[in-house]
Amino acid sequence: MHNAIINYELLARVENDRELLRELLLIFKEEFPGPLQALRDAVDSLDGDRVTAQAHTLKGKLSNLAATSAADAAARLELLGQNRGTSKFQDACSSFEPLIVRHDLLSENFPASAALSSLRPGF
Repeated sequence: MHNAIINYELLARVENDRELLRELLLIFKEEFPGPLQALRDAVDSLDGDRVTAQAHTLKGKLSNLAATSAADAAARLELLGQNRGTSKFQDACSSFEPLIVRHDLLSENFPASAALSSLRPGF
């Protein structure tokens, strides 16, 4: 389902400007893998400060795209980093990544224009 994150809230945020939304999705797809890998590295090294910083970055990016469940999971990782909950880093990260997949944000098969064209006309 390519329109998993393309919802009314997200369209409202860009004042129904589908071209702007397409551009934002393409930028996200290009920029997101770097911070995601940085988060994975921070989790693997049990570095609370880096987990906090990277999770915060990802939370903001996901929130901007109304990917609420993924943003909430990133917020959980951010809080664990702040509290030095290193024993829970791996589980939290393992829970976070499927949510990104569920939103289909990084899929090679996710053409933003196709996602936008699948919306009901007139919104």
